[in-house]
Amino acid sequence: MKKLLFIIMIGALGLTFVLKDKGSMTDPVDLTIGAKATILMEAESGKVLYEDNSVEALPIASMTKLMTEYLVLNAINNGTLSWESSYQPSDYVQSMTRNAGAVKLGMTNGNSYPVEELFSAMVVNSANDAAMALAEMVSGTEEAFVKLMNEQARSFGLKETTFFNASGLDGDYMGRGQDETNRSSARDVAIIAQQLLVKHPKVLDFAGMTDFTTSEGVRLWSTNLMLPGMPQYYPGIDGLKTGYTDQAGSCFVSTGVFDGRRIITVVMDVDAGGGDTINPRFELTRELIEQVVLK
Repeated sequence: MKKLLFIIMIGALGLTFVLKDKGSMTDPVDLTIGAKATILMEAESGKVLYEDNSVEALPIASMTKLMTEYLVLNAINNGTLSWESSYQPSDYVQSMTRNAGAVKLGMTNGNSYPVEELFSAMVVNSANDAAMALAEMVSGTEEAFVKLMNEQARSFGLKETTFFNASGLDGDYMGRGQDETNRSSARDVAIIAQQLLVKHPKVLDFAGMTDFTTSEGVRLWSTNLMLPGMPQYYPGIDGLKTGYTDQAGSCFVSTGVFDGRRIITVVMDVDAGGGDTINPRFELTRELIEQVVLK
Protein backbone atom coordinates (compact mmCIF):
# COMPACT_ATOMS: atom_id res chain seq x y z
CA MET A 1 0.00 0.00 0.00
CA LYS A 2 2.82 2.43 0.90
CA LYS A 3 4.50 1.64 -2.39
CA LEU A 4 1.26 2.35 -4.28
CA LEU A 5 0.78 5.67 -2.47
CA PHE A 6 4.39 6.62 -3.28
CA ILE A 7 3.86 5.91 -7.01
CA ILE A 8 0.66 7.98 -7.02
CA MET A 9 2.42 10.89 -5.30
CA ILE A 10 5.34 10.82 -7.75
CA GLY A 11 2.93 10.69 -10.69
CA ALA A 12 0.95 13.64 -9.36
CA LEU A 13 4.16 15.60 -8.74
CA GLY A 14 5.35 14.89 -12.27
CA LEU A 15 2.04 16.04 -13.70
CA THR A 16 2.32 19.22 -11.67
CA PHE A 17 5.75 19.91 -13.20
CA VAL A 18 4.45 19.23 -16.70
CA LEU A 19 1.51 21.57 -16.24
CA LYS A 20 3.69 24.19 -14.67
CA ASP A 21 6.19 24.03 -17.53
CA LYS A 22 3.38 24.24 -20.09
CA GLY A 23 1.92 27.20 -18.29
CA SER A 24 5.28 28.98 -18.34
CA MET A 25 5.02 29.12 -22.13
CA THR A 26 1.46 30.31 -22.26
CA ASP A 27 1.04 32.50 -19.18
CA PRO A 28 -1.04 35.53 -20.22
CA VAL A 29 0.80 38.80 -20.59
CA ASP A 30 -0.69 42.27 -20.46
CA LEU A 31 -0.21 43.37 -24.07
CA THR A 32 -1.74 46.65 -25.19
CA ILE A 33 -1.37 45.88 -28.91
CA GLY A 34 -3.09 42.98 -30.64
CA ALA A 35 -1.80 40.67 -33.37
CA LYS A 36 -3.15 37.64 -35.16
CA ALA A 37 -0.13 35.52 -34.15
CA THR A 38 2.91 35.88 -31.89
CA ILE A 39 5.78 33.79 -30.61
CA LEU A 40 8.90 34.38 -28.53
CA MET A 41 11.69 31.79 -28.68
CA GLU A 42 15.21 31.24 -27.38
CA ALA A 43 17.40 31.04 -30.47
CA GLU A 44 19.99 28.61 -29.12
CA SER A 45 17.68 26.06 -27.52
CA GLY A 46 14.53 26.60 -29.56
CA LYS A 47 12.57 26.83 -26.32
CA VAL A 48 9.28 28.67 -26.75
CA LEU A 49 8.82 31.26 -23.99
CA TYR A 50 5.48 32.62 -25.16
CA GLU A 51 3.11 31.96 -28.05
CA ASP A 52 -0.37 32.85 -29.17
CA ASN A 53 -1.96 31.29 -32.27
CA SER A 54 1.53 30.37 -33.41
CA VAL A 55 0.65 27.44 -35.69
CA GLU A 56 -1.89 29.05 -38.06
CA ALA A 57 -0.61 29.53 -41.63
CA LEU A 58 -0.85 33.24 -42.48
CA PRO A 59 0.55 35.51 -45.21
CA ILE A 60 4.10 36.49 -44.27
CA ALA A 61 4.99 39.33 -46.65
CA SER A 62 8.71 40.19 -46.65
CA MET A 63 9.53 37.88 -43.76
CA THR A 64 9.77 35.54 -46.76
CA LYS A 65 13.17 37.07 -47.44
CA LEU A 66 14.64 35.20 -44.45
CA MET A 67 14.49 32.02 -46.52
CA THR A 68 15.86 33.84 -49.56
CA GLU A 69 18.74 35.09 -47.42
CA TYR A 70 19.40 31.58 -46.13
CA LEU A 71 19.64 30.09 -49.62
CA VAL A 72 21.76 32.92 -51.01
CA LEU A 73 24.22 32.54 -48.13
CA ASN A 74 24.27 28.79 -48.77
CA ALA A 75 25.26 29.51 -52.38
CA ILE A 76 28.01 31.88 -51.25
CA ASN A 77 29.32 29.35 -48.74
CA ASN A 78 29.48 26.55 -51.30
CA GLY A 79 31.11 28.76 -53.93
CA THR A 80 28.22 28.93 -56.40
CA LEU A 81 28.12 32.69 -55.84
CA SER A 82 30.53 35.22 -54.41
CA TRP A 83 29.87 38.66 -52.97
CA GLU A 84 31.47 40.09 -56.11
CA SER A 85 29.35 38.05 -58.57
CA SER A 86 27.66 40.45 -60.97
CA TYR A 87 24.04 40.61 -62.11
CA GLN A 88 22.46 42.34 -65.08
CA PRO A 89 18.70 42.82 -64.64
CA SER A 90 16.47 40.47 -66.59
CA ASP A 91 13.26 41.52 -68.33
CA TYR A 92 11.33 39.86 -65.50
CA VAL A 93 13.08 41.85 -62.80
CA GLN A 94 12.88 45.00 -64.89
CA SER A 95 9.11 44.59 -65.04
CA MET A 96 9.09 44.73 -61.23
CA THR A 97 10.97 48.05 -61.22
CA ARG A 98 8.14 49.58 -63.23
CA ASN A 99 5.65 48.74 -60.49
CA ALA A 100 5.51 51.88 -58.38
CA GLY A 101 4.01 50.13 -55.35
CA ALA A 102 6.89 47.72 -54.76
CA VAL A 103 9.91 48.54 -52.61
CA LYS A 104 12.88 48.18 -54.92
CA LEU A 105 16.53 48.91 -55.54
CA GLY A 106 15.58 50.24 -58.98
CA MET A 107 18.00 48.51 -61.30
CA THR A 108 18.45 49.87 -64.82
CA ASN A 109 19.33 48.28 -68.13
CA GLY A 110 23.00 48.24 -69.02
CA ASN A 111 24.20 48.34 -65.41
CA SER A 112 25.60 45.48 -63.35
CA TYR A 113 24.98 44.91 -59.65
CA PRO A 114 27.17 42.83 -57.34
CA VAL A 115 25.64 40.26 -55.02
CA GLU A 116 26.69 42.26 -51.97
CA GLU A 117 24.69 45.29 -53.13
CA LEU A 118 21.64 43.17 -53.97
CA PHE A 119 21.84 41.36 -50.63
CA SER A 120 22.20 44.63 -48.73
CA ALA A 121 19.21 46.14 -50.52
CA MET A 122 17.11 43.06 -49.79
CA VAL A 123 18.03 42.77 -46.10
CA VAL A 124 18.21 46.44 -45.15
CA ASN A 125 15.55 48.08 -47.31
CA SER A 126 13.49 44.99 -48.25
CA ALA A 127 13.99 45.56 -51.99
CA ASN A 128 11.81 43.09 -53.86
CA ASP A 129 13.64 43.33 -57.18
CA ALA A 130 16.89 42.51 -55.37
CA ALA A 131 15.32 39.37 -53.90
CA MET A 132 14.13 38.28 -57.36
CA ALA A 133 17.55 39.01 -58.86
CA LEU A 134 19.30 36.91 -56.24
CA ALA A 135 16.81 34.09 -56.83
CA GLU A 136 17.74 34.15 -60.52
CA MET A 137 21.44 34.14 -59.68
CA VAL A 138 21.10 31.08 -57.44
CA SER A 139 18.69 28.99 -59.52
CA GLY A 140 18.41 30.52 -62.98
CA THR A 141 14.76 31.50 -62.54
CA GLU A 142 12.63 32.59 -59.62
CA GLU A 143 10.38 29.59 -60.26
CA ALA A 144 13.30 27.19 -59.77
CA PHE A 145 14.38 29.10 -56.68
CA VAL A 146 10.88 28.83 -55.17
CA LYS A 147 11.11 25.06 -55.56
CA LEU A 148 14.37 25.20 -53.60
CA MET A 149 12.69 27.34 -50.92
CA ASN A 150 9.93 24.78 -50.42
CA GLU A 151 12.41 21.91 -50.35
CA GLN A 152 14.37 23.73 -47.65
CA ALA A 153 11.18 24.36 -45.68
CA ARG A 154 10.45 20.63 -45.71
CA SER A 155 14.04 19.94 -44.67
CA PHE A 156 13.50 22.20 -41.65
CA GLY A 157 10.39 20.17 -40.81
CA LEU A 158 8.03 23.11 -41.34
CA LYS A 159 4.38 22.07 -41.54
CA GLU A 160 2.61 25.34 -42.29
CA THR A 161 4.92 26.99 -44.82
CA THR A 162 4.44 27.37 -48.57
CA PHE A 163 6.35 29.71 -50.88
CA PHE A 164 5.28 31.05 -54.29
CA ASN A 165 7.91 33.77 -54.75
CA ALA A 166 11.23 34.94 -53.33
CA SER A 167 10.12 38.40 -52.22
CA GLY A 168 6.90 37.95 -50.23
CA LEU A 169 4.62 40.07 -52.42
CA ASP A 170 0.97 39.00 -52.37
CA GLY A 171 -0.15 36.71 -55.16
CA ASP A 172 -2.67 39.16 -56.63
CA TYR A 173 0.00 41.87 -56.64
CA MET A 174 2.14 39.53 -58.77
CA GLY A 175 -0.69 39.00 -61.24
CA ARG A 176 -1.71 35.66 -59.72
CA GLY A 177 -4.52 34.53 -57.45
CA GLN A 178 -4.68 35.52 -53.79
CA ASP A 179 -4.17 31.86 -52.91
CA GLU A 180 -0.66 32.07 -54.42
CA THR A 181 0.61 34.17 -51.53
CA ASN A 182 3.47 32.98 -49.34
CA ARG A 183 2.19 31.62 -46.04
CA SER A 184 3.73 30.37 -42.84
CA SER A 185 2.98 30.17 -39.14
CA ALA A 186 4.66 32.30 -36.50
CA ARG A 187 6.36 29.18 -35.17
CA ASP A 188 7.67 28.24 -38.64
CA VAL A 189 8.96 31.78 -39.23
CA ALA A 190 10.79 31.64 -35.90
CA ILE A 191 12.40 28.35 -36.95
CA ILE A 192 13.53 29.83 -40.27
CA ALA A 193 15.05 32.76 -38.37
CA GLN A 194 16.71 30.36 -35.94
CA GLN A 195 18.22 28.26 -38.75
CA LEU A 196 19.44 31.40 -40.53
CA LEU A 197 21.13 32.76 -37.40
CA VAL A 198 22.73 29.44 -36.47
CA LYS A 199 24.11 28.56 -39.91
CA HIS A 200 24.75 32.08 -41.22
CA PRO A 201 25.45 34.48 -38.34
CA LYS A 202 27.01 36.80 -40.94
CA VAL A 203 23.49 37.85 -41.82
CA LEU A 204 23.60 40.09 -38.75
CA ASP A 205 26.36 42.14 -40.42
CA PHE A 206 23.67 43.20 -42.89
CA ALA A 207 20.55 43.02 -40.71
CA GLY A 208 22.19 45.33 -38.17
CA MET A 209 22.84 48.09 -40.73
CA THR A 210 20.66 51.16 -40.31
CA ASP A 211 21.37 52.23 -43.89
CA PHE A 212 23.62 51.71 -46.87
CA THR A 213 24.46 53.62 -50.04
CA THR A 214 23.93 52.00 -53.43
CA SER A 215 26.45 52.02 -56.27
CA GLU A 216 24.40 54.84 -57.79
CA GLY A 217 24.77 56.97 -54.66
CA VAL A 218 21.27 56.46 -53.24
CA ARG A 219 21.05 56.12 -49.47
CA LEU A 220 18.56 53.45 -48.41
CA TRP A 221 17.35 53.11 -44.81
CA SER A 222 16.53 50.01 -42.83
CA THR A 223 12.89 49.13 -42.30
CA ASN A 224 13.81 47.86 -38.81
CA LEU A 225 13.28 50.91 -36.62
CA MET A 226 14.48 49.13 -33.45
CA LEU A 227 18.15 49.27 -34.47
CA PRO A 228 20.57 51.71 -32.77
CA GLY A 229 19.94 55.30 -33.79
CA MET A 230 16.51 54.53 -35.25
CA PRO A 231 13.19 55.99 -33.99
CA GLN A 232 12.07 52.83 -32.15
CA TYR A 233 15.56 51.87 -30.90
CA TYR A 234 15.59 49.16 -28.26
CA PRO A 235 18.85 48.04 -26.60
CA GLY A 236 19.83 44.52 -27.60
CA ILE A 237 17.98 44.32 -30.92
CA ASP A 238 20.34 43.68 -33.85
CA GLY A 239 18.00 42.31 -36.60
CA LEU A 240 15.99 40.87 -38.37
CA LYS A 241 13.14 41.46 -40.92
CA THR A 242 9.95 43.48 -41.29
CA GLY A 243 7.05 42.76 -43.60
CA TYR A 244 3.88 44.40 -44.85
CA THR A 245 1.35 43.65 -47.58
CA ASP A 246 -2.40 44.07 -47.85
CA GLN A 247 -2.96 40.38 -47.07
CA ALA A 248 -0.32 39.99 -44.37
CA GLY A 249 -0.79 43.26 -42.58
CA SER A 250 2.11 44.52 -40.48
CA CYS A 251 4.66 41.86 -39.46
CA PHE A 252 8.07 41.71 -37.82
CA VAL A 253 10.56 39.05 -36.82
CA SER A 254 13.22 40.42 -34.48
CA THR A 255 16.31 39.08 -32.82
CA GLY A 256 18.48 40.42 -30.06
CA VAL A 257 20.51 39.44 -27.02
CA PHE A 258 18.95 39.95 -23.57
CA ASP A 259 20.44 38.72 -20.29
CA GLY A 260 22.95 36.70 -22.30
CA ARG A 261 20.29 34.92 -24.39
CA ARG A 262 19.60 35.47 -28.07
CA ILE A 263 15.85 35.84 -28.47
CA ILE A 264 13.65 35.62 -31.56
CA THR A 265 10.21 37.23 -31.65
CA VAL A 266 7.60 37.02 -34.40
CA VAL A 267 4.49 39.20 -34.60
CA MET A 268 2.05 38.81 -37.49
CA ASP A 269 -0.83 40.95 -38.72
CA VAL A 270 -0.38 43.48 -35.92
CA ASP A 271 -3.28 45.82 -35.20
CA ALA A 272 -2.72 49.08 -37.05
CA GLY A 273 -3.96 51.59 -34.51
CA GLY A 274 -5.14 54.75 -36.25
CA GLY A 275 -3.96 53.35 -39.57
CA ASP A 276 -0.33 53.15 -38.43
CA THR A 277 1.14 50.08 -40.15
CA ILE A 278 4.72 50.79 -39.06
CA ASN A 279 5.15 51.46 -35.34
CA PRO A 280 2.76 49.03 -33.56
CA ARG A 281 4.78 45.95 -34.61
CA PHE A 282 7.85 47.41 -32.89
CA GLU A 283 5.89 48.48 -29.83
CA LEU A 284 4.39 44.99 -29.51
CA THR A 285 7.84 43.43 -29.86
CA ARG A 286 9.08 45.66 -27.03
CA GLU A 287 6.15 44.64 -24.82
CA LEU A 288 6.82 40.94 -25.43
CA ILE A 289 10.50 41.24 -24.58
CA GLU A 290 9.89 43.28 -21.45
CA GLN A 291 7.05 41.13 -20.10
CA VAL A 292 8.40 37.69 -21.00
CA VAL A 293 12.20 37.93 -21.15
CA LEU A 294 13.06 40.82 -18.84
CA LYS A 295 10.29 40.41 -16.25
